[in-house]
Amino acid sequence: MRRIAILSDQTKVATVSALCLMALAIVLKNVLHVPAAELSRNMIVFIVVYSGFWMLPAIEARREKKSRFETPLFWSLLIVAVTLAIVAVYAA
Repeated sequence: MRRIAILSDQTKVATVSALCLMALAIVLKNVLHVPAAELSRNMIVFIVVYSGFWMLPAIEARREKKSRFETPLFWSLLIVAVTLAIVAVYAA
């Protein structure tokens, strides 16, 4: 019998955040051809922003009162939306 590992909510959000950060770097560098100097400077800011997405669900989980916005799906959709917004800014 195989056991399937169940990921915690924070692990799910962190995985989505890491994948979006990698996709953002690939799209900006290879598709939109952002100069390397600008990309490396801005990636530091993006890493800080995406790190916040890794930590916020853990902070929210400590509170007793839960809202409908404290789900991994909400945070994952928010991360994808932020990623698409960043790409749109560079594409404009």
